[in-house]
Amino acid sequence: MERTTVNGVRLAYEVHGEGDPMLVIHGGFWADVLRPLAGEAVLAGHRRILYHRRGYGGSSGPAGGFESQVADAVALLDHLEINAAHVVGHSEGAMIGLSLAAEHPERVRSLSLLEPLPPTGWMAANGLTDALEMLGAALEEAWDRHQAGEPEGAVDAIFSATIPDWREAVEAAWPGGVEQGNKDSATMFETELPALGSWQVGPEQAAAIDCPVLSWQADPANPLASAGRAFLHELFSQCEDADLEDATHFAPFTEPGAVAEAVAAFVARHSTPAVLT
Repeated sequence: MERTTVNGVRLAYEVHGEGDPMLVIHGGFWADVLRPLAGEAVLAGHRRILYHRRGYGGSSGPAGGFESQVADAVALLDHLEINAAHVVGHSEGAMIGLSLAAEHPERVRSLSLLEPLPPTGWMAANGLTDALEMLGAALEEAWDRHQAGEPEGAVDAIFSATIPDWREAVEAAWPGGVEQGNKDSATMFETELPALGSWQVGPEQAAAIDCPVLSWQADPANPLASAGRAFLHELFSQCEDADLEDATHFAPFTEPGAVAEAVAAFVARHSTPAVLT
């Protein structure tokens, strides 16, 4: 991977292919699990930019909240001399992509949001108690295990109820990913998790976003996934849906081909020719 210094940290990044730029933003814990998705042939016509967010993988710290994450994404686009890109984000990466579009709408040509978590305040205001209770219980146990020095057990507390084979899924997408995630877990638990509670994108911020928006969902039985879909539809009249049956939140790296096809079809519907930067 190449490296550049932005906002006081060293970001590791790599660029594949030519064509319309596509910025791929990973979620928490594992910096490289979206590599198979970005490598799918159906996306080969895009200039795909993958990077390790601050505090993960080959990028340095300190870790940062959403404001820092957005600033890093903008600085990386500037470094690559890219005016605007299609943005694909998974989980927390989707939340960062949404914040990026709200703060810098001119830099985002389309948003492919793969199961973002909606703001906790929005869930409370809409009476989504099942989703809040599920999230609260998982995070409480995860924090306790993190404090006890059990990073892998902390991650297990978050994902094991809905994805029992999460370790195998991570390793298949990125050999050595579980170990690397253990090393990087403090970034998530000590910096990013507290920021999740205060993250807010509402109608006022969303009003600045006029680009196409895709809500991708794999697990409608998961209250958090369904809440994320409802949140995006409340914000965006232009929101389109794509669904993958019998899959999980990890489908972007366990079934990258199917997810890439949905993203590619969405982007193709909203691309204008001869605009490369």
